[in-house]
Amino acid sequence: MRTVGIVCEYNPFHNGHLNHMQRAAAHPDGDYVVCVMSSDFLQRGEPAILPKNLRAESAVLNGADLVFELPSVFSCSSAEFYASSALLMMGRLGIVDSVVFGSENNDIALLKKIAKLLVAEPEDYKILLKKHLAVGVSFAKARSNALSEYFSNDKISGIVSGSNNILGIEYIKAIIRNGLPINPVSVPRIAEEYKNEAIAGSFPSATAIRHSILTFGLNTAADYLPSPTFDLLKNFYADNTGFINMENLKDAVFYRIASLSPAELAEYPGVIEGFENRLKSTLATTDTLSGFIDACATKRYPKTRIARMLIHLLLGLKKPEAYSLWEKGPMYARLLSASKKGMNLIPILERNASIPVFTSFKPFYNIARPSWKTILDYEIKASDIYSTAAGLPTGRDYTISFNVL
Repeated sequence: MRTVGIVCEYNPFHNGHLNHMQRAAAHPDGDYVVCVMSSDFLQRGEPAILPKNLRAESAVLNGADLVFELPSVFSCSSAEFYASSALLMMGRLGIVDSVVFGSENNDIALLKKIAKLLVAEPEDYKILLKKHLAVGVSFAKARSNALSEYFSNDKISGIVSGSNNILGIEYIKAIIRNGLPINPVSVPRIAEEYKNEAIAGSFPSATAIRHSILTFGLNTAADYLPSPTFDLLKNFYADNTGFINMENLKDAVFYRIASLSPAELAEYPGVIEGFENRLKSTLATTDTLSGFIDACATKRYPKTRIARMLIHLLLGLKKPEAYSLWEKGPMYARLLSASKKGMNLIPILERNASIPVFTSFKPFYNIARPSWKTILDYEIKASDIYSTAAGLPTGRDYTISFNVL
């Protein structure tokens, strides 16, 4: 039995994701599809439009065999730590043969070449990177420019600016750095560019779909969602008054910034170079969270970085602990949902996994080691913050049931 892995958020699971799932299953290693899926808070620093358990169900209903939770301390982090955490989990599960990801250029040889360079970081590249950082652009832009100059190839800049290419490179870096026995496989990304908020073509991005749902209602996205996803969204929001989005967190975020001193704000990941003062001074200039993030954003501080920063503030996740957790990666794996076919993998998982795997939260928490409990406690906090913003009961981690579908 051969297994492919997918790193995903499914916010929500749309037709482009379905195409990716089908391509992964068609790979020679695709007897089974194993997903490592972001928890309630996502890589771009946003709360998911559906709770993690329902997004896990949508993945299984659309073809996944096992869906594991990537805890919020990892899922809401930079592309590098997000990717490395997901790949470390896959490697520690001991059942994933290949990771299949979408990319804009679909040139796996070139992505590997770039990843190998970024792992080795030769001195000539470091000098170029420092030169471009000195201009005052973001790290991502400086890296892009440095790579283009290093390879003497103007096309590199466009390649490393693609969101899926960036993650693909980070997956390959994680495989190289950790010696993981996982084969990286690229398939073409067919959805529209993730930054595009307008519905376009047959495969709009998740960003465009969410924007359409939040602005015009769920029915406007029906043609772009598989029926299981649409039904889960429809049923969930039949009992909820408003779609979950970043603005639900406004009061909590503004309170945290107002209640902390600049020195205290500087203790959180990403808050450097006096940015704590910008956070404080911008607080009185807007009455929306999106407006606040827009006003804070600069070339060096893109909006997604600021959004993640705000989630870290809510979680109380400070720099030393954050970087320690991100370096070590996941210490356990929580299985959220499975297909009946996927249950055939459980005996193999029990033999091969180098980290504990569980389905029921409370029994595992009660026997957890301190290092596991640190991540679990942050996950409880993240789930409760999300639940409060979404109008759901707190303590949800203890009540979410594992489903075989």
